[in-house]
Amino acid sequence: MIRRLLAIGHDASRTGAPATLLELLRWAHRERGVEVTTVLLAGGPLADAFAEIGTVRAFPPALLNTRQAASVLGHPRWSGPTERAWLRRALAPAAGVDVVIASSAASLRALPYLPRPAPPVVAHLHELDGVLDALGGSAHLAALAASAALTVVPSDAVADLVSRRVGAGGLGLPVRRVRRHPEPVRPPARHPRPDHTGAALVVGCGTIGWRKGTDLFVALAHAVGPEVAGREVRWAWIGGDSGDGTAADVRDEIGLRGLTGRVHLTGEVDDAPLRLAAADILTVTSREDPYPLVAVEAALAGTPVVGFRPGTTLLAEAGQDSLRVDHLDVEVLATQVAELLTAPDRGRLLAGDQARAATGATTPLVAPALWADIEAAATLANGIPP
Repeated sequence: MIRRLLAIGHDASRTGAPATLLELLRWAHRERGVEVTTVLLAGGPLADAFAEIGTVRAFPPALLNTRQAASVLGHPRWSGPTERAWLRRALAPAAGVDVVIASSAASLRALPYLPRPAPPVVAHLHELDGVLDALGGSAHLAALAASAALTVVPSDAVADLVSRRVGAGGLGLPVRRVRRHPEPVRPPARHPRPDHTGAALVVGCGTIGWRKGTDLFVALAHAVGPEVAGREVRWAWIGGDSGDGTAADVRDEIGLRGLTGRVHLTGEVDDAPLRLAAADILTVTSREDPYPLVAVEAALAGTPVVGFRPGTTLLAEAGQDSLRVDHLDVEVLATQVAELLTAPDRGRLLAGDQARAATGATTPLVAPALWADIEAAATLANGIPP
């Protein structure tokens, strides 16, 4: 039985991996009485929520400033000794825990600084090729293969990646140590649905950037046009700025396409579930996405979901694979959006099927099975008879 755990998160942003980790830790603390320590390699708006569960050790902003200054000066290694010393101190409590959960590929860089002998590690891998390559690719996968007693993946796409890049022919992670579980989503509160008499609202969601396809969302708004069947259509992208300059490019694109006033970038918000519930449609425009939580959250709120194939696993699970748009074809997706806005009753029927499929990803169903696999892996790795 796991009584104490240490979790490593790459940050506390309102994005998939941190939100998944937070929901799992909440459940383990509430339902299993687990004592939780969380080490965050960067801060974010969810830091206080992690602190409500247990002890939080967050990477100091001063060290982040030091890292940035060293990088600007052309000597990124200058900050290395200080960062390594902080990681060793922050991870010292791992000596007394039953399991360590590394919640993303980005958090794997902390594993070498665990006290020795290290407790069993469970790696929760959410990323696909683009993110892994940006993080160092094989180096991170090698750390995972060497250290993880169990690797948890949310979708077949990530399982295939693990098999291709880490399993046979890769770095040697046995398939028996990989388990697929949906990312746990807290069942949403009930919110009022739109009355479908005013302007239609189409939303997208995620960190603004190439991977989530914010530029494709803008192109989609342009392709659909200002109104459908005499009804005005407004567009909102819910999500924060990645800080890489993409948001400025997207704002320029909105202006160049004449969409100012019709397409709104909300930034990071506290009431995303309410906004999803108020929308007529969620469009998933991701170029790469293993299993976007926002599709599950929207479906549970009764909002129909359409989008490009990389981010619409939920549609396949709802028996709607024919709705998934291949090749990032904006014109085909625009036709789907227009058809749903013209026939809202059809949208409600689609949303009902999607909501039933999404129920399988809610915390009450996902967490017990996921936790059973984590406990089994920790028990085996610790040499404790089952």
